Order: sequence, then C-alpha cells, then structure tokens
Amino acid sequence: MPRSSPARPALLRALNDRTVLELLLADGPTSRGDLAARTGLSKPTVAEVVGRLEESGLLRDAGETVGRPGPNGRLYDVDPARSVGVGISVEPRNVRAELVDSRGTVLASASDAHGAGGTDASATVTALVASLGASAGVPTAAVGDVVIAVPGSYDESADQVRHADRVPAWTSPGIAASLSAALRSSTLVSIDNDANLALVAESAATRADGARNRSLLWLGAGVGLATEIDGRLYRGTAGGAGEVGYVPVPSTSTGAAEARQLEFQDIVGATSVLRLARQHGIAGRSAADAVARAVAGTEAAHAEFVEELATRIALGLSIVVAVLDPGIVVLGGSTGRAGGPELARRTQRALRSRSRLACAVVPSSVDGDPVLAGSRVVAARRARERLLAATSIPQQPHRPHHVSSLSRTAEEAHR
Repeated sequence: MPRSSPARPALLRALNDRTVLELLLADGPTSRGDLAARTGLSKPTVAEVVGRLEESGLLRDAGETVGRPGPNGRLYDVDPARSVGVGISVEPRNVRAELVDSRGTVLASASDAHGAGGTDASATVTALVASLGASAGVPTAAVGDVVIAVPGSYDESADQVRHADRVPAWTSPGIAASLSAALRSSTLVSIDNDANLALVAESAATRADGARNRSLLWLGAGVGLATEIDGRLYRGTAGGAGEVGYVPVPSTSTGAAEARQLEFQDIVGATSVLRLARQHGIAGRSAADAVARAVAGTEAAHAEFVEELATRIALGLSIVVAVLDPGIVVLGGSTGRAGGPELARRTQRALRSRSRLACAVVPSSVDGDPVLAGSRVVAARRARERLLAATSIPQQPHRPHHVSSLSRTAEEAHR
C-alpha cells in the first residue's frame, strides 16, 4: 500500500487557511459557524484554522454577532492593515500618493508639489511613504509594494523611464532600483505608464461587463494608448507600446502652409485642442476646460468644435482599431474625460464612418483620478497577495522592481 506524502497534511492546512482568509477578505467579520457554512469546511476544521490564524496574528477579534437567535458568537476578521501598499501618481506639477490595505481601503493620502519638478525622486518617494505611514500609524517597513505611475514609458531592461521630459527627475537609469534602495526595506518598487494604470482602474470599475480586450486613448498634454489583450496589459518589447502620439496622420488642413507631415499628437494634443477651441470662439484655461465648456454649451460653435475634435480623434483611432480590434476604447486623459459621453458618442460616430470594424467608444467610468486609482488597485492587490502568502502556499514570486512588467495588473482588475 503506497505511503501518503508527508507534505500533504501541511498543504491541506495551508489550503484551508487560505480559503478562510480569502472569504474574510471578501466578506469581512464572520463567525466560525458562518465560516464553516460558506467554505464547506467542518466546524472542527474551521476551529483549527481560526486558532492557527489567530496565533499567527493574521486574524483579530471583531466583536460578537447580534440580532440572531441563540447565544452571541464571536466574529473574526483579517487585519487588513497587516499588509499594505502605496500607489503613487507622478505629474509634472505634483506627486500624489495613497496608502492602501489588502482590501483596497485608503488609509492615508499625501502629496508633494515640489517632487515632480525636483531633482531627487528617491527623496520624494521616501518622504511620501514616511508621511503616509505616520498618518496611518503604520511603520514604513510594513509597506510591501510601491506602485508608481509616470507620464512616460518604462523600459524594464534598462530600468529607465523614457519619453518623460516633463518629469526629468524620474528618468534616470536604474530608477526603480534606486527607489527600492532608498526605502531601506524589503519594499518592491514597480513603475508603469500612467495610461496603463488608468486602464487598470477602468477595467476594475467595469469588470462586470466581462470584456477581456479594450484600449484607453490618453488625450492630454501628451497622447498615448494603453491596451489590454485577453485581460493582460500589452507593453511591447521595451515598454513603448501605445506611443500613438507619434503615429503619422494626414494633415487636417488644405492650406499650403500647413500641408506637412503631422503626427497624431499634433492634431489631438492639448496645445492643438486649445488652438482649435479658440478658432471656434471657445475660451478656456486649458484644453480640458475648453472641451468641458463646449460639451456643456448650446451654441452652434460648441457643437462644431466637439464634432471636429471627434473627427480628429477618430482619424487616429481608425488606425488603432484596424491593428488591435480592441472592441472598446475608453477616452481618457484630461481632455478625453472632459469630453464625457458627448465626445465619446461623436467620436464613435466618426469612427464608424472610417472603420469597417465595430468598436465602442466610451467615456471614463472612474470617479476621481484614474491614474492614482490604478496604482491603488495594483498596490492593494499586491498587499492581498502578501497576506495570503502567509498561508505558506507557494505564490508566484515577485520580480524585483517591476513585476512581470505589471502585465498582470489588468487581469487582476477582472478578478
């Protein structure tokens, strides 16, 4: 009679521990009886699991059941702050950060208006993480992951951010390694493009639609594209996938003075959009402001401006759709978000006249800043992974500095 593997009991214990932790992370405070009913584990097994997890510090007493027949029972919950992460969004005029626990709850927020234009990214990140920890009462050493969104492309092989002239302090070679070293702990630093992480947030906000392929067109000071294929972000060989701002497009003018080779960003970048708005008599402090005024306006000039902008956007999108066939394109970035449903509707109509492939063009579904939200989604997911890893079930190991090029983040958003 063959012997059973001596590792099997340990594996079963780890599986049971993980099952209970996952349920508590999803449902919150739960009694042992309800844990048994919801997991299918026997009550004695649940009692053993709860005892082990309490002893290890992964579970805490969450009070008692009330308003139910019979004696009150103890409630148990995970301590979500035991594993935390930080999401950071780097912008030309500001760096914003949030500390999140394994449930995605924001524990603290901080910002540094000088960090983006400064000369020391490591000092900025270290100060922000320390400030977040102090505000939430969490030691810096408890931060397992820092996820940073930058307005540029991150080349993992060179550990360098490229195409990010507006934030020069963040473009030094070895950037993630230097940030990790500055934190002086086991914290892992991950860097990705802002549009990619905005798409992660959009996927998390709309995961009920079941879509596995989608793109986000970033329309702001710069122009870029993030694409999710079968639930995974596609980043290219050196992180440069989606630099559609450099795609050549036909000139939108018949004047000889402007009859030159244009790039997509020349016709839909913020500078061009603001100029177009002024040509239609629409004022605005920025391109986003002008677009917001136009979609809210009722004059013919407002509609004409939005229609022409939609036509320009559709010109570049027709190339994207022909190559990627994403099925859904979200209009993101400050300009795209300012246009809302009206710009999305007009762009889809203009795209339909140019493309043979069906593609829905939709507005953003994320409240607040989608870039910071995407960083937060990934940081919370990593914190959750670390908490579950305490059950001793082998996990997919993190790669230093940039985990699988963050390609898993879009897939994580679907879960």
